[in-house]
Amino acid sequence: MNNLNEVKQVIILAAGRSRRMERLSKKEPKCLLPYKGERVLERLVRQIKDCGIEKIVITTGYRADIIKKIFAEDKIVETIENTLYEEDVNIYSMSLALSKVEGSCVIFEADAIMEDDLVKYVLGSDFENKSVWFTRGKFNEAQYGGILKSDKYGNVTDIKIVSAFQNRFKSYEKLSGIMRISSSEIELFKALVNKYARTTLKQYFLNAWMENLKLLPCISADISPFEFFTFNKPEEYYQVQGKEIGVIQGTPEISLIPIKNLLHIENYSEDRVTILLDKIKNEMKWQVPIIVDQKTGLVLDGQHRLEVAKILKLKVIPAILVNYDDIQTWTLRKEEKVSPMLVRKRIKKGDIYPYKTVKHKFNFKIPNELDMQLKDLESEINDRN
Repeated sequence: MNNLNEVKQVIILAAGRSRRMERLSKKEPKCLLPYKGERVLERLVRQIKDCGIEKIVITTGYRADIIKKIFAEDKIVETIENTLYEEDVNIYSMSLALSKVEGSCVIFEADAIMEDDLVKYVLGSDFENKSVWFTRGKFNEAQYGGILKSDKYGNVTDIKIVSAFQNRFKSYEKLSGIMRISSSEIELFKALVNKYARTTLKQYFLNAWMENLKLLPCISADISPFEFFTFNKPEEYYQVQGKEIGVIQGTPEISLIPIKNLLHIENYSEDRVTILLDKIKNEMKWQVPIIVDQKTGLVLDGQHRLEVAKILKLKVIPAILVNYDDIQTWTLRKEEKVSPMLVRKRIKKGDIYPYKTVKHKFNFKIPNELDMQLKDLESEINDRN
């Protein structure tokens, strides 16, 4: 977790009984059912902790004793019991959880099974200082529940809870149950949730936000490029069991390539460059490779690292070479169009994208502990001169 990312806390809602899962969850909550040899909730907590989060608040209810026991020795996890879970939809759980956090946070539902890269994405710095509703793509005829509509810039203009698809909702997106609240909105949201909870517990915490959109600005972000599953019925749970989520290839080959041949595809933050530069100079190590299109030298991942390498006057940089046409691509800015072909054309014209525009999904894990000594890179440079 880098210093510019404001999120340090996570809320996990795990109070519900889930009567539709009754025969599988008679003795314990559905979030404690196994997936690939690991309880679903424990898996999610592990994924979150791997991102450097400092505090995880879990709201419990049904069989709260079991969850409390599981995390009793975990210094990062705090459980808080919702004794009214039988009558509460989830607004009281949210009220309890929000009382335990300060500043920005991310909210997950406890029955979410997702790939590691998705957890890193929603907790990462792409959305710093913004409140975000993460969606599962376009709302379709097989879905119901929470939906939203956003303008061409991604700003949320409407949020609804619907019982079924209607043609008038075809421009809406389906909510995922994952939400990010920035420090700018958190205090007002707390106050509104508490206010709404005092009226009735038979409502979603979503109501407190969707009825006050003008006071709580937010954006939408599509997470459909990632594998993500929840389950409300036994058959849905069994279907998930047959899926291998987030399968990645082995460790990719690392090459040292000349910096002079590399091109930015989007702009970068001078502040992040400074922070990264200080970190690398203090450690005297290069830990993370950049990702480069082998045909064109376009840098797909590592704009800030490339700038740091230039400041350090390195001639070569650790990189993973890929075929851009094999990489899944999407945009953080709805007003911008991206694809490998469009990116290549645009950069060829010298027109790089704005900061935080082009996103890529790789089917391999990017190493983050190369431990390449700067002096060794410098000696490599000297060997080449």
